[in-house]
Amino acid sequence: MDLAKKFLAENLPDKALERLKKILPTVNPSDEWKVHELIGAAFHDLCDAEGAVQASLNAAKTDLILRTQRRHFSNYIFALHYLNVDAEILFDAAKIYNSLYRDAEQNYSLLTTHYSLKTINVAFVAPHFLDSSSARFYEPLLTLYDREKFFVTAWSLSNDEDDFTKKIRRSVDGYFDVSEISFEETAQKIHDVGADILFDLGGHTEGGATLQIAAYKPARVQISGIGYFDTTGLDAIDFYLTDKFLIDGSKNFFTENILTLESAFAFKPNKKMARAKEIFLRTPHKNFTFGCLNNFMKITDEYLNCVKKILAAVPNAKIIFRDTTPLKSRQVALTEKIKSAGLPINRVEIFCGRNEFFDDYAQIDLMLDTFPYTGGMMTALAIYFGVPVLNLCGKIHSQRLGAEMLQLAGLENFIVTNADDYINFAVNFTKNPTKISPAAQLFDVENFVANFYAALEGTINFD
Repeated sequence: MDLAKKFLAENLPDKALERLKKILPTVNPSDEWKVHELIGAAFHDLCDAEGAVQASLNAAKTDLILRTQRRHFSNYIFALHYLNVDAEILFDAAKIYNSLYRDAEQNYSLLTTHYSLKTINVAFVAPHFLDSSSARFYEPLLTLYDREKFFVTAWSLSNDEDDFTKKIRRSVDGYFDVSEISFEETAQKIHDVGADILFDLGGHTEGGATLQIAAYKPARVQISGIGYFDTTGLDAIDFYLTDKFLIDGSKNFFTENILTLESAFAFKPNKKMARAKEIFLRTPHKNFTFGCLNNFMKITDEYLNCVKKILAAVPNAKIIFRDTTPLKSRQVALTEKIKSAGLPINRVEIFCGRNEFFDDYAQIDLMLDTFPYTGGMMTALAIYFGVPVLNLCGKIHSQRLGAEMLQLAGLENFIVTNADDYINFAVNFTKNPTKISPAAQLFDVENFVANFYAALEGTINFD
């Protein structure tokens, strides 16, 4: 396994995968899950979503330790969203995840909290508090809250820090690095500070570590949302925070009670984004340019088939793809995938991810959002910069996020519901491209914060 790890560190996932498949039949059964976990990492670096899904499931099946088995299964649930699976499959997977809490956690409760009549104590738990896609949607909740009514703490499962971390540390009433202690100890500490509400910002991201803390029920009320886009399946989570548009048709596929807001999020650009917008200028270019700046794992065969038909109908157009990671292997993998799909490779530009990517938006006339797993921050950022985004809205909660952003921005006309309309809209738009003027609701963080905390207050029974 050490050689495979070396290959992965050198961004040679093909060699790592070859090595791992070779040693899998000979490895000690107790270590088999470790091989599957590394296979999953190799598939990630090769941009192979189906392979990553299967590897995570295999790791969960072969790991005999519950806590790490849960981590693998969380990775499996998360990776399923890259595939075009039915809501029933995701829901059943979430319920299986809950069954992995068959030991003390599911029945063990730290509940002795008495609500304060002066303030409501809210503990936000996250895999980390680094500037990230999800941070752009939850930052105001930890910086703009009413300090006379709420006492807010932040609990980080990572000791990594950046400027965003420092901002959160300065803003909240208490910041705790719990990276070096167990899930149980973390839950005990959350209980000891008197948390009335635990808000889970992680869900099944990062191996579902935040859920393993929530399983101890350290707070009277426990809520998930914003950082994760679907049901957790965990009995210990009381509510899932969303809105009417997102939950439409999906309510029966949540194990949590639904806590409905006017809108489930608002986008707050960071300082770099705001500075980039101040100097944002369209790059003059001869041919119409489509764009996709989403994680390459989100690029499905169905999506590429639509792009192929769009490019065929607009002979002079091109498309720019940029990944969210700097891995060369993923650039190579997508290049091969695009060639196999029959796209005109001479009209396709494929780039690795980089930190400063804002100038890409200036080159793009229409963003072609991925489906069924749509863009998050990349979609919101495109709207912020005034770049139109075409979205194919799905039927289940996690497939409606991109459409939700367009709706909040007053750009409903850029939402379609099937592949044919997606293709036709893109082709017709090249003939008559229009500028967009986004509505303010997507960026109205003050109203979102007020509604959010009012909803949290409504979950508390002071009797």
